[in-house]
Amino acid sequence: MRGTPPRLLAALALIVAVTAPVALGLEGPPPAGAGTSPIQPGNQPTALPGQSNGEVDPGQLVLVEGPCKAARAAAPSLARLLAAARGDHVALGTEVCYRPRERQVVLSGNACSAGNCACAGPPGHSMHGWGKAVDFLDGGRPIVSVSSPGYRWLKANAARYGWNHPGWAEPGGSPCPETWHWEWVGDGGTMGADPIRADVVALSSTPSGQGYRIVTGLGAVRVHGDASDAGNAAGIPLAALIVTAAATPDGNGYWLVASDGGVFSFGNASFHGSTGAIHLNQPIVAMAATPDGRGYWLVAADGGVFSFGDASFFGSTGSFPLNQPIVAAASTPRGQGYWLIAADGGVFSFGDASFQGSTGGITLNHAVTGAAAAPDGKGYWLVAADGGIFNFGSAAFFGSAASKPLNEPVVGLSRTPGGKGYWLVAADGGVLTFGDALFTGSG
Repeated sequence: MRGTPPRLLAALALIVAVTAPVALGLEGPPPAGAGTSPIQPGNQPTALPGQSNGEVDPGQLVLVEGPCKAARAAAPSLARLLAAARGDHVALGTEVCYRPRERQVVLSGNACSAGNCACAGPPGHSMHGWGKAVDFLDGGRPIVSVSSPGYRWLKANAARYGWNHPGWAEPGGSPCPETWHWEWVGDGGTMGADPIRADVVALSSTPSGQGYRIVTGLGAVRVHGDASDAGNAAGIPLAALIVTAAATPDGNGYWLVASDGGVFSFGNASFHGSTGAIHLNQPIVAMAATPDGRGYWLVAADGGVFSFGDASFFGSTGSFPLNQPIVAAASTPRGQGYWLIAADGGVFSFGDASFQGSTGGITLNHAVTGAAAAPDGKGYWLVAADGGIFNFGSAAFFGSAASKPLNEPVVGLSRTPGGKGYWLVAADGGVLTFGDALFTGSG
């Protein structure tokens, strides 16, 4: 459970990588392309090939949260944007994402009836009709003021995730400004500008420590080093975004898990069950496999734990309120317990998982996004979105990215087999290495 504040070394850390981290994870120019940022007042989302505005094939959309569905390409970055805002204590939510044509007709008629025809726009021309626009909420209310914390956060951060506030929606930009309306141009938009990538959700390393897999929110799997490619979910019409992944003990298989608890197994990873058909109070955010790979735990944002195969249930936080949602989980070496980690660095231990400390009670610069257990089960690492590392118990500190500005936030952490190093992965696929962790590629 929560304990006393830890030794916080991340803020003073130097980068101590065995190999230099890949530049994709660090601040700098965007990838080579048109040489132009897509974040421009006149840029617009591209249409979906073969689709009609507001009549998009459901397979081209994916659930982000609640009723919000977005175009597959736009959805992962929207999920990352929302998570980052909430990690910064901004209660950003979504009111409207994809808007069917029939709803566009109703809203256009309502606006004209109220004498606002000029602001309505003809049905079939809304960027919501491509699933590439969002009307945001701040604290459950529409963002109608430039003084809203949600609006200020979006102005400062949305561009990192490929989300643009079009010129007409800016205050004074047209007779119909909309502070709440933002559009995805992360693929370059109609200007064909440089893309902005923010779709990676996890990195899992191989047993040898000579490679790793990088997983995206749409289920793509990119292998590096000695990691084998056993398949992916990129071609599957997903009901919900992939949010986490775990590998089998011998590294010849892996599971991908969606926010609805759907489990996709590849290689020698066996399917032991899922929550895909269960109504969840909160989305699934983490997975941990048992040491023999014959079972796994799925963990929801409220700390609800669902056990499958030979994974035993040792408790959860699902029955009491949390200061911040759960974002990560790790199992003990014997598989007789697990830790749940919250966005504020609170650590909750169950079974034979021993509590070694937490960042609970300390105001973090950025939310915790990942965790890994030490090989002996007597310690663990937490990583924050800015790449800051917090180590507890037997988990040694090998450096952090806290002093390095990043293009995209860090979304995952994986340790080396001996626990003498770790990898961090950012939402753009940039990999940073520390201690004896080897760099074998990014993307």
